[in-house]
Amino acid sequence: MSRYVLGIDAGTESIRAGIYDEKGKCLSFGVSENKNIHRHPGWGEQSVAQWDTSMIEAIKAAIAKADIDPSQIEGIGLDGTSCTVVCLDENGKALRDAVMWMDIRAVAEADEIAACGDPALKYVGFGKVSAEWFPCKNLWIKRNEPEVYNNAETIFEHTDWMAYRLTGEITANINTVSVRWFYNKTEGGIPESLYEKIGLGDIFEKLPKRIVEIGEVIGGLSAEAAAETGLTIGIPVAGGGADAYIGVIGVNALKPGKLALITGSSQLHIGITDKELHAPGIFGTFPGAIVPGAEVVEAGQISTGSIIKWFVSNFVNSEITDEAEKRGISIYDVLNEQAAKLPPGSEGLVVLEHWQGNRTPWVDANSRGVIRGLTLKHTPAHIFRAIMEGVVYGTAIILQKMEEGGVYIDEIIVCGGATQSDLWMQIHADVCGKPFTIPEEQQAVSLGSAIAGAMGAGIYPDLQTGADAMVRIAKVIEPIPANTEKYKEYVQQYEATYENLKDESAKLVKSLD
Repeated sequence: MSRYVLGIDAGTESIRAGIYDEKGKCLSFGVSENKNIHRHPGWGEQSVAQWDTSMIEAIKAAIAKADIDPSQIEGIGLDGTSCTVVCLDENGKALRDAVMWMDIRAVAEADEIAACGDPALKYVGFGKVSAEWFPCKNLWIKRNEPEVYNNAETIFEHTDWMAYRLTGEITANINTVSVRWFYNKTEGGIPESLYEKIGLGDIFEKLPKRIVEIGEVIGGLSAEAAAETGLTIGIPVAGGGADAYIGVIGVNALKPGKLALITGSSQLHIGITDKELHAPGIFGTFPGAIVPGAEVVEAGQISTGSIIKWFVSNFVNSEITDEAEKRGISIYDVLNEQAAKLPPGSEGLVVLEHWQGNRTPWVDANSRGVIRGLTLKHTPAHIFRAIMEGVVYGTAIILQKMEEGGVYIDEIIVCGGATQSDLWMQIHADVCGKPFTIPEEQQAVSLGSAIAGAMGAGIYPDLQTGADAMVRIAKVIEPIPANTEKYKEYVQQYEATYENLKDESAKLVKSLD
């Protein structure tokens, strides 16, 4: 008899809920959209009330589509965006919209933290601190919205809010505190010295006291949540983490030498290593951030799939939309077909994908997007392909930095929206000169949450056993050597574009203040 679990994946654009059996087969999927709020350039927020509605809608939609009784669901796992700050009052109500991961308003605060000299800065290679990180945003809120900060009873992250909403328990998850709060369990937890130095010593009374491992049972589903979703009261809700990190579980990249590339609105590059490493241009290594005893290295790109969506929404001409309508296919399909006919490099275009700044390796919140080399010959398909290529140039630089730092990568496993484009996957393999493995289940983050839920339900004893049982590989994309050689010049041009424009970009951004 099959056993079933629910994986809830709260991303940027939507909240997704998938019901899986113990072998990783997806029975059904429910999706509810989120709406981003951009009040100023570089800011990003979402309504917590909208999350509430969207999560319940997604769960109910998944249940409605599944050909099982909801009482058969034995466990729930969850994930959300990281560096997303939620401030609750004493009654558990949000005091303001959530400050999303992509928000980079706290540049000055990030610079101050980087300059404080605390030993915990080893997790950013003693280099720049990203304005996205949890303490940066909280310091900004304390300074600019003191009424919110002072009235906050609880400050935590997206995933922790989800757990609270489902169980009523105030917790923080080991994953986000390790990778975004400078937490190290073996060194005393959250570094008080760092927070004291930057003026956030009083935040500890607002942070959750209980920190849970991925797959650890937080509590049972509350009566209120059960009534709203149609699930059974008391189902174990397991500890989760940041969406991309849970995706590492969902692609089974839990051993040294494997790197998970989690694609979507942004991209995360997360690898497991058996040794501690701290170097400029990469984040980590973070001990125990996914599984106890393993080190995790991370890099990321803030704007990737979101640029594709932005371009298609704003700049595609009627010729392309008419063809898509006539043929009954999507605009993306038409653009992929046209772009696939173009040579590597899109006939002289270089895109710097820094629409929301750069997370790694340059950690530059003031960098901005660039499309370089435009001529009257270039078409929307050229720009579409060049955006894809620009994203991958950024990935190639990141992989280079990791390997220079001593992280050995022999397998890249990719999931998420980018895998829907065969062209984009081939570009990844060609630019990076490495094979890219694609799992069967492309909602790998939701599957990762389901694996954590299966552990919480006692179906599997640990995450590795669950991943081995529930993750299957679909195909491997091999690089084309001739294309890899052609792309080397473009990767160099990409890096030179950033180096030559970074100072001018910073001036331009500051002129908007």
